[in-house]
Amino acid sequence: MNFPSLVFLATEVAEHAAPGSAGVLGTLGLNWKLFLAQLVNFGVVIFILWKWVMKPVVGALEARRIRIEESVKKAGEIEKKFADIKAYEEGARHKSRIEADELITRASLTGETLKNEAAERARAESAKILSEARVTIASEKERALLEIREEVAGLAVMAAEKILRAKLDEKKDAELIKNMMKSL
Repeated sequence: MNFPSLVFLATEVAEHAAPGSAGVLGTLGLNWKLFLAQLVNFGVVIFILWKWVMKPVVGALEARRIRIEESVKKAGEIEKKFADIKAYEEGARHKSRIEADELITRASLTGETLKNEAAERARAESAKILSEARVTIASEKERALLEIREEVAGLAVMAAEKILRAKLDEKKDAELIKNMMKSL
């Protein structure tokens, strides 16, 4: 038996029922035959809606809900990745600032060290030159004193010769020594 024949049978049974037995439905002003037919029609409409409309709609809504959940999940992951990238970028920026400061500090210290070393080398060089100049001056002084001694000795020898040749008296001898001393 199919569904339309079932509906027809229900309406036939309702027509052959005893008249005057309206019961509760009759007192409410309802026709029970019509009510039964509407109930069967309502069941058929619900069945059709459930079978061919609700399942696809529910399936589409479920698929959409899943897509939305996945999108929200992906958006959360993207936000997390973005926050991680931002934190990494901030860390890298901070690290590069620290490295730049260290590099500047090292360069400054190296420059200061080089400056101090150059100043120390210049002091050592000037001390060496001064020492060499003192040695040169001392040797020149020694040489000059040696020359003076030799000259004085030569003069003394010459003076002795003159004295020996001119040894006439004591007065003359004192005058000659005085003259020699003045000339020296």
